[in-house]
Amino acid sequence: MASAIVENVASIRQTAGSGPALAILTVAALAGAGLSTARAAEDRPFVLAIDPGHGGSNLGAAGPGGAVFEKKITLELARRLRDRLSDDPRIQVVLCRDQDVLVPIRARARCVQAAHADLFLSLHANASPPGVAPGTRRGFEVYVLSPQEIEDDAAVAAAREPEDADAVWAAHRVRSAAARSAKAAYVFEHRLKESMGPRSSRGIRQRGASLDVLRGTGAPGVLVEVGFLDHPDEAAQLTSAAGQDRLASALARAVVDVGGARSGKH
Repeated sequence: MASAIVENVASIRQTAGSGPALAILTVAALAGAGLSTARAAEDRPFVLAIDPGHGGSNLGAAGPGGAVFEKKITLELARRLRDRLSDDPRIQVVLCRDQDVLVPIRARARCVQAAHADLFLSLHANASPPGVAPGTRRGFEVYVLSPQEIEDDAAVAAAREPEDADAVWAAHRVRSAAARSAKAAYVFEHRLKESMGPRSSRGIRQRGASLDVLRGTGAPGVLVEVGFLDHPDEAAQLTSAAGQDRLASALARAVVDVGGARSGKH
């Protein structure tokens, strides 16, 4: 079976380059070749890489009157989340930005890779889009990559490998990480709804935000828009210590849940 799959990859490369045709190689085929889709639990901490969105000259969304910007909220929330998890020996936290500096998208991906992260969490705060009256939207959103973005990343990962067998496995790892991202997204939505209220969720989405930061990391990734900075009530919550602690607590419970699911331990 394995040799047949390798021949199939070679054929795909000859006829379709490194494009989405690699989707032909299903998880079922990989399982038939003896490749497990589950990452074995390791005797090491669960590594969480946190991306506090924006930073430096990239201000992000603005609160009412421009008094506060997204870059400050995300950094403060990331630090609170790190502190919440610091006493748990099962979890190691890496911040991809711990100062008010601009970190390029690809540098954030390299941060995740260098940390050998088991989960990548990108934190953001929202604002009403153009054409929508400021302050009329509220709630949190959870994002993961779209199917097309996943297949594009799988094709890129496969094209980087010189050997066909390695290309198969590289593409599979991308799809496997995407599946774990979707599971993690449901956990984050559940914990945030539990804390913020059942009507606080605007859903799990794959479009509607720039998701480049989730691409090419090699890890399951979730982007959370924690609320709308241009909504007076949510801005007050996002800028207060109590509101940030409430969010950090919900996010920490989600991280523990996801980490426990990986190892089978809670």
